[in-house]
Amino acid sequence: MRAMWNDTEIPLGYLFTFRCYGTWLHGDARGSIDRFHNKYKSPFLPRSDRRRGLSQLQLRSKPVKLDDAQRACVDSAIREVCKHRRWFLYALNVGLIMCTLSSTLVN
Repeated sequence: MRAMWNDTEIPLGYLFTFRCYGTWLHGDARGSIDRFHNKYKSPFLPRSDRRRGLSQLQLRSKPVKLDDAQRACVDSAIREVCKHRRWFLYALNVGLIMCTLSSTLVN
């Protein structure tokens, strides 16, 4: 079994989470972080209907929601990259608007 802490600067693993285009905009009630407040432990920006409206106006296309075939394609691509880079994939969830994966580097 691997140690849970290694006392080095080398991370034990990675957690990647990303959303589909246009599904969580600045000003959203869930909060957001913009490039001016992107620091560790920064609080989320509060809900702002005005800012959300401005963000919606800047979208160049409709928000993206993945269908079954697209989710399968993303799943397959992530698994292929992990295999190619020899990363151990602990968990993967590709949803309608969000993808989350957890992996570690294999030595």
